[in-house]
Amino acid sequence: QIKADLLQLLLTNPGERIMLLGYGTPLKDLMFEPNDETIRVQAREMIIRSIDLWEPRIAVQAIEVGVGSDFDDSLNPDQTVEDQGSILFIRIRFFDPEDIQEVQELVLQVPLGG
Repeated sequence: QIKADLLQLLLTNPGERIMLLGYGTPLKDLMFEPNDETIRVQAREMIIRSIDLWEPRIAVQAIEVGVGSDFDDSLNPDQTVEDQGSILFIRIRFFDPEDIQEVQELVLQVPLGG
């Protein structure tokens, strides 16, 4: 359930939930930006802020943000190197502090247009 809630937090743009206008992560704001180091740092900071604010049930072990060549396990094995260059890859490793033995991983790919 926590993994599903984390995915919902990442895919919700702030302002989309009427009673919780600040809820979400503004990753959609990056969709037409070039996939460069500045955007990757910005995306990582957005994710950290959102999790800190809205998901106190998890402890983050690591957040990796990069391009396809940074990750061995692309969600779509048919992607070309050019396709992967326009996709922001996000991997979050986290755990429930009450169940430290099980580390979860969430992998997300955000298409960028720049």
